[in-house]
Amino acid sequence: MIELDAKYSEPIFLLFWRKFNTLYNMMHRSKDIKDPIEVYFDNQIGIIEVETYSPEEKKKKPLMLAESTEPYGHQFDIIAIIAARNEQEAITASLIQDFETKIKDFFNYVRNANEGERLIVKIHSHVSEAEIYDDFAKIYRRYKALNRQKVGDYFFKEFDDLVDKLCDDFEKYLSE
Repeated sequence: MIELDAKYSEPIFLLFWRKFNTLYNMMHRSKDIKDPIEVYFDNQIGIIEVETYSPEEKKKKPLMLAESTEPYGHQFDIIAIIAARNEQEAITASLIQDFETKIKDFFNYVRNANEGERLIVKIHSHVSEAEIYDDFAKIYRRYKALNRQKVGDYFFKEFDDLVDKLCDDFEKYLSE
């Protein structure tokens, strides 16, 4: 049994710690979703009670139709829809072009680095794929550390799991 000083049992002190605990838990909230499990004791064993919830029905959004700004009496303005799609495709094309440029810059970095020259020699010789992938991964990590600010996190987030595929693409790039 633990004996506490009386000052630690004062209501104002306990209220302070409850508030502090609440604020701390709000600031450092875990993203893990836990099952709502309640444990209660009957003086001998712990008994677990699982609360079940019925799934909520998803509400459907009301159907909204496009209205024409022209006094033609048509319900849809096909030209405006096509123009909006073309604009969206142009934005997507520019993003793809930017990503492709970043990949080519990375491949040029690999080609011009000292380790990259050794990697190219290994690619053209009879070295195991595992060794090639390991060397390429080292160069990728170095490039990531040096150029994260310039290239951006999105590039590295997309390729962190696909480094081997990026190495294969580098081999194809060398043969072009």
